[in-house]
Amino acid sequence: MVFPRAKRTYQNIQRLRNIANVLIKHGFGSLVDQLNLQHYISLGKRIVTFRKYELEKEVHTLPERLRLAFEELGPTFIKLGQVLSSRPDLVPQDIADEFKKFQDKVPPFFASEAKRHVEKELRISINEIFSSFDDTPTAAASIAQVHNATLLTGEKVIVKVQRPGLRQILESDISILFYLANLVERYLLHGKLYNPTGIVEEFSRTVRRELNFSLEGSNAEKFKRYFEGDNTVCIPTVYWDYTTKDILTMERIDGIPIHEIKKIEEAGYDKKLIAKNGVNAFLKQILEFGLFHADPHPGNFLIMEGGRIGIVDFGIVGKIDDDIAESLANTFLSIIELDYDKLIHEYIRLGFLTEDVDIKAFKNDLRDLMDPYYGKALKQIQAGKVMSDIFQIAVHYKARVPNDLILLGKTLLTIEGLARALDPDIMILEEARPFATELIKKRLSPTYQMTKAYRTLSDLSEIVKEIPGQFSYVLKKVMKDKLKIEFVHSGLDRFIRDMDKSSNRLAFALIISAIVVGSSVIMLSGKEPLLLGFPMLGVIGYIIALFLGLWLAISILRSGRL
Repeated sequence: MVFPRAKRTYQNIQRLRNIANVLIKHGFGSLVDQLNLQHYISLGKRIVTFRKYELEKEVHTLPERLRLAFEELGPTFIKLGQVLSSRPDLVPQDIADEFKKFQDKVPPFFASEAKRHVEKELRISINEIFSSFDDTPTAAASIAQVHNATLLTGEKVIVKVQRPGLRQILESDISILFYLANLVERYLLHGKLYNPTGIVEEFSRTVRRELNFSLEGSNAEKFKRYFEGDNTVCIPTVYWDYTTKDILTMERIDGIPIHEIKKIEEAGYDKKLIAKNGVNAFLKQILEFGLFHADPHPGNFLIMEGGRIGIVDFGIVGKIDDDIAESLANTFLSIIELDYDKLIHEYIRLGFLTEDVDIKAFKNDLRDLMDPYYGKALKQIQAGKVMSDIFQIAVHYKARVPNDLILLGKTLLTIEGLARALDPDIMILEEARPFATELIKKRLSPTYQMTKAYRTLSDLSEIVKEIPGQFSYVLKKVMKDKLKIEFVHSGLDRFIRDMDKSSNRLAFALIISAIVVGSSVIMLSGKEPLLLGFPMLGVIGYIIALFLGLWLAISILRSGRL
């Protein structure tokens, strides 16, 4: 057990050294120093590379340098960048926009490797499952690649194979990201403001969900059940006998990608009907099912025979609870009616706005957003853009907008773009009106209200039951003098670190001074052995003092504090 742990520690140190070098390379040398990562880099390399790579700042903007650094650091950081690109609530907008340039296209791994991984996961020879397995993948990304295959029973399927060893790499990098996030919160002046630990936690949840293909299969099965009986939508079947966390086998459905408009026209399909059916399918997901497809890549929507819409790839889904669904319905109706007072009411009702938010300023910004839409026809209003802009305003005011809602805004924007490419006259808001109205009616029904009241009373009764026990516990603590109130200082970590660093530098400077003074005494003594006519010990002392002095000077210059 000791050796694997030691090996892991060594690998983590090497990875941190790599991260520090990449950050310096892209002009983040001062950040490396602030996070106390400089001890992972040799002195010689710091001296040689510092000035060279600080020039990066003059060539690229900060978001560009950050993107380039993430790209060089590999799959985990690229995936992190992709996640953050859709989260302007977590990172500044300019960084989020730059991260949108990340491409999830990587060279495929060998088919022989994919087959070995399939056999390892399914514990059976591949020839005992498939009559054919294409060597060339149809798609390859940072997490997995997809192969076409045919089962021995004749069904055409796709096999999604996770990159071998990827899970271990990601888990290792995630642990390092948590370490770096703690350093940011501890050492950077406004580090906690951006909640880096929360960002890493959100990322780890997202990427772990994507790594679990069993969960993706379960999502697909839910969508298939929800759309059962709907002849406008097709969801592929999951073959659970050939599915694990690393392998996903699903029915292969063929069709025209929804963005290939010319091919759809040539096939003779009704574009307006497809657009309407697609929008209605999405509105059903968010306002009826409470679960929506959150990866609206055009390749994930296929137009099949008869104009049916085939939906694939359920690795990323968003969830909408009852309260948020009701709020969304009211939001759609508010946008239709251009009623920003109702919008604000929804944000307050759901607790998105904190107590210190300037409600008046928030109202004014919403009014400025919505005023240009007065007098316009519904088809001139882009629902996705309005929703996205509303979320942006909420983020600006530090509103606690759930991740799924941010994801919904991005998805709605893409869906609307795809629908308008098929039918420029489609009115998303008009399509949403009956769904929203029906949902509000259900919520106002006596049956629903009685059910909600019963649940509330049940929760309240549980709380009341716990009060005597909790009170008794506190009282016992008081009686035994075991009740303690702890005061914790906040914001002093950076000050303590800086004081520690300053005292170390002062001590270092005193040592250098002592070496210079000692060497000077030796030089005056003329004591042998001599070097170029001067006492050798004195010359060596001067050289050591020179190098130590240069090291100290470089350290001070890199910190940006003269």
